[in-house]
Amino acid sequence: MPDKTLQRIDYLRLLDSLKGHRSTPFSLERIENLRPSADRDEIESRQNAIEDVLDFVRENGSFPLNGIPDVRQLLKDIAARDSILEIKDFQAISEFLNACKGILSSVKKGYETKPYVRTSLLGLHVLPQIPNRVRKTISPEGFIEDTASYELSKIRSDLHMLREKVKRQLEKLMEGEQVGAVLQDNYIAIRNGRYVIPLKPNFNQAFQGIVHDYSHSLKTSFVEPMQVVDQNNHISILDEEQREEEKRILRELTDWVRQYRTELSENLRIVEDLDFHQSLALFSVRFNCVRPRISEDGSTDIRDALNPFVVLSKKEKAVPIDIIMGRDEKALIVSGPNAGGKTVALKTVGLLIAMASSGLFIPAAPIPKVPHIAGIHAIIGDDQDIDAELSSFTAHMIAIKDVYERSPGGGLVLIDEIGGGTDPQEASALSMAVIDAFVEKGDVVIVTTHLNLLKGYGYTKPFAVNVATDFDKKTMKPLYKLLYHVAGISNALKVAENCEMPVAIMKRSYEYLGTQEAILNDLVKGLEAEKMVAAEERRKLHLVRQEASQRLRIIKEKRGEFVRRAEERWERKVLQLENELREVEKDLRKREKTSLKSAKEHLHLLKNRLLLEEEKKSEPVQVGDHVKVTSVGKEGYVAGIDEARNVAEVVIGNMRLRAGCDELVRIKAAKTKKDEPRKGQVEIQVARIDTPELNLLGMRVEEALRELDRFMDRAVVHGNSKIRIIHGIGTGRLMRAVRDHLSLIQDIKKIETDITNSGVTVVELL
Repeated sequence: MPDKTLQRIDYLRLLDSLKGHRSTPFSLERIENLRPSADRDEIESRQNAIEDVLDFVRENGSFPLNGIPDVRQLLKDIAARDSILEIKDFQAISEFLNACKGILSSVKKGYETKPYVRTSLLGLHVLPQIPNRVRKTISPEGFIEDTASYELSKIRSDLHMLREKVKRQLEKLMEGEQVGAVLQDNYIAIRNGRYVIPLKPNFNQAFQGIVHDYSHSLKTSFVEPMQVVDQNNHISILDEEQREEEKRILRELTDWVRQYRTELSENLRIVEDLDFHQSLALFSVRFNCVRPRISEDGSTDIRDALNPFVVLSKKEKAVPIDIIMGRDEKALIVSGPNAGGKTVALKTVGLLIAMASSGLFIPAAPIPKVPHIAGIHAIIGDDQDIDAELSSFTAHMIAIKDVYERSPGGGLVLIDEIGGGTDPQEASALSMAVIDAFVEKGDVVIVTTHLNLLKGYGYTKPFAVNVATDFDKKTMKPLYKLLYHVAGISNALKVAENCEMPVAIMKRSYEYLGTQEAILNDLVKGLEAEKMVAAEERRKLHLVRQEASQRLRIIKEKRGEFVRRAEERWERKVLQLENELREVEKDLRKREKTSLKSAKEHLHLLKNRLLLEEEKKSEPVQVGDHVKVTSVGKEGYVAGIDEARNVAEVVIGNMRLRAGCDELVRIKAAKTKKDEPRKGQVEIQVARIDTPELNLLGMRVEEALRELDRFMDRAVVHGNSKIRIIHGIGTGRLMRAVRDHLSLIQDIKKIETDITNSGVTVVELL
């Protein structure tokens, strides 16, 4: 894909923004070389990595990548067989390995299950032996330790004793009368690695010595007395031996570290990769980007699409657009008034599809669909070449020809103001032919235009769709939204009128416009009017359907009420039969043995009658029903039902038990006083809900669903009619899990999204 196209759709500018989210210098070149790809596996692999890093960043913050030393050149240097690293190089390698250890420590349990994070962790080599040996060899201040070798320790010990001896000898010399007469200052200095004393320029009158330096004023000579020349020579020899031994130690340490060059290079690659994907993830967080899906049929469906640079300039005033192209729609013809947002819309389409083709997330509503394209070609802006003496139209045509010859088909072609700068009739014919040619080649074409004939082309071709940039008809100001299957009107004369152009000029403009152009404008307006009528009819039909759906819901509610009343009647009948049964049992105990057979027959009839009555119940027990467990003779309420096993979970006081549904008898809930529950009654103590709202932000799915169940139980017990569940949008996983879980709860009347915040679900309870 040519860089000129990427520049025209602001993709190269996007890369600059991505570079601003880096933590290390390692990923700079990789971001600069990031380009759209036709390789679907590469795109999805990058999306998977970004998704894993996004989950980590949202839960834990960024990976600790800041301040990692740049060891790229060191690893290149160490590859040379005779190379010797410096002290600061070893310190940098130690800091780099400590940073790798910090990355491992930052990943909490659970995130190693993410494929990309797990692969990165498994590839990191901590290599603690390197920092340990460097620490023993080199001090934090950057000096080789005396303990690095026996020879170095001995040399430094001899140096120390010899230097102290020379300093004592010089101090004694300066205390003498002979030197005191020419002594400029009472201190010992070092010049050229030799101990000297500051004397007056005429010192040679008192004794002999070697001058090594002068002060700026030339009033002080730094002199090495002849008495310490031999000792200074010996110090110089020991200094050289010390340097050679330090060099030998560094060479040995370099050779030892060289054997880990492969592991260090692998660590560097992983850190670079982490920083690269984290940069893409942090950009996604900043602009609320979501993962796009590659459509199988080549269609495009991006709702609430935002151009990141429009967001940066207009912030909350940025207006999102919908980018929609069906499977068989291969050309979008965008029209509308000047400064109505056509070019911005064109750039937004190109930029977002280029981002998606690069494996990036895009700023849009959840689950956008993008086509799998071979490449993008954009002709936006004036390509006039003054040096080549080309007009704007000629340069425009040359650019279109170059794109047509270069495009292999299957790509996206963006052309701004197609056919502009020449006769409208000829320009329209040429523009329609250009669109036909690209479509026949297999490309998808999006153009902006003011040509009325091209708008008519959009109505007549089955693969073409007219799109208008919306504007306020009263104020004539653009609204920056796209209206599909609508042709926009340029309204140049209306815009001129609003700019208070003189009346005489406007009158003559309408005269020059001519009848043919006026007829075309009237035709477009007529088609738009018919489309508005059709849209109104569709709206009315939708209202009728809504009304029918509402009536059906009311019928279902009345049916449910009828069933509940029938259940209450059968419950009363069952209780009556149970009382009668108990009376019969009492009577049986009182009667004589001779009447026992008759009583048993009566009892058998009553039991059969009771069973018959129970079988006539309209519906089985449901969650929330108050029941009696016949096998234990206790009462409680149904907390859950396993329909596959026909087993229910019943709460009796502080106890839960499982019983077969055929052992349960529905009863009315007992009415008790607030503070004095009757004996044998089930009393439920539930924490009160002060605010009918549950905040699940920041929770994992499993934790959130457990909290949701507890909250729903309290809401049902307290009789809340409406509650709000705050889950946010994010990747959509938590939102989908919450709504799927709510759909399984029977006490819910209605589930809908909050009209003011799509990250909130509103639940109405029965």
